[in-house]
Amino acid sequence: MKQGILIAVLLLFFSCEDTIVPRSVQIKFLELEPSALKINWTIDDEIYQVDCLINSKKSTSYFDKSGNWLETESEIDSEELPEAILKTLRTKMGEYSIVDIELVKTKENQVLYEVDLKKENKFYDILFNESGKILRKKI
Repeated sequence: MKQGILIAVLLLFFSCEDTIVPRSVQIKFLELEPSALKINWTIDDEIYQVDCLINSKKSTSYFDKSGNWLETESEIDSEELPEAILKTLRTKMGEYSIVDIELVKTKENQVLYEVDLKKENKFYDILFNESGKILRKKI
């Protein structure tokens, strides 16, 4: 009986627009992030995206329709960046200002860092590995 009530509550809170988030996706998310608050689900091309707060910081996780976790992006502070990335930012991008930083964990067990920078009126999205190597740069 308790499990039935819990499922009904989950379906109520984890619906997105007119689409219900599958139970397998909801359960997987709750297993990964039991302390998540302000949970908001969206769906795009059969990928479920959940935006939430974890320890007062923004986090976004992605799941496929079977409930398989794909990736999580979590907001972090610049003090949490590895020294190698800070060095790359200082030496190659000193004239840029940091707008946002996210720690990215992937299903392939990769730990990456996405740094959004601004220079004049242009925004740049830079993806680093832990050793400070630039993997992607988008304007």
